[in-house]
Amino acid sequence: MYSDEQYATNLDDDILVSAYLKPSDDTATDGSFCWDYFFRFENNSNNDIVLLSKNLSVIDDKGKMTSVNYDGFRGQLPELIPGDEFEDDGYITSKTSAILKGFCTIRIGNKIKKIELPIMNLIANDNNARIVN
Repeated sequence: MYSDEQYATNLDDDILVSAYLKPSDDTATDGSFCWDYFFRFENNSNNDIVLLSKNLSVIDDKGKMTSVNYDGFRGQLPELIPGDEFEDDGYITSKTSAILKGFCTIRIGNKIKKIELPIMNLIANDNNARIVN
């Protein structure tokens, strides 16, 4: 994860999620703006956890929402003992300025819990450049 850049965080039940977003060098075939995202999950609890899934939603400036559900993380169900961390990355697209929000589903013991991901702004300007806010 990019340690020299600003990133957003969310702390829930001693699970810290850090998020970083940057404009992608890739371009979508439909003309959409592309952004690369990076998440770090840190288990600061006293319990083992398993990362089961993530749900990402892009909500554009007109209120249109597109959501994607992912089972697992790159085909894995990462298990984090106390003190462990796991990093995940990918990309998202949007034709206009938007926000990225979502959640991760984890298992703590026999309980299933949703952990909110930090909300990030995707700001697209008219000259096809991307600005991350």
